[in-house]
Amino acid sequence: MRYFSKMRLIIATILLLVIGIAVPAMASTNSTMTPPKIITLAPISLSPEMREKYSEQTILVKVKATIAEAGTIASDIKIITGSGDEAFDQAVIESVKQSVFSPAYTSDHQAVASSFILPLQVKVEKYLPEEPITNENVQATEQK
Repeated sequence: MRYFSKMRLIIATILLLVIGIAVPAMASTNSTMTPPKIITLAPISLSPEMREKYSEQTILVKVKATIAEAGTIASDIKIITGSGDEAFDQAVIESVKQSVFSPAYTSDHQAVASSFILPLQVKVEKYLPEEPITNENVQATEQK
């Protein structure tokens, strides 16, 4: 019986030592690179039909992209978690393609290409149909 409790204590000690050594080692390798950053995220252009369909909803879309050393999109953007609507997902892809990024940098300040996953929560504002401009609307506005 005592043999098993001593073995558990030894195994637990070994695990703590291994974890204690591995975690700082992993942290030091991760800290040598600065990840890419979004400088400007382009607006997502939705058709009036999509704005009406998703009015006042928040849609989660996760995309994977590779940012080149110059800060541009280096490869195709892939949808990891889609909205379920191909047109909506395509609008998100177009937005990411038009966005501006800063590349990843190594510890010696060299720009490098890197891939990242970007989770986007797209909040669609309340849809209000646009009224066509007519002379009656202009006259009513001027009278106020």
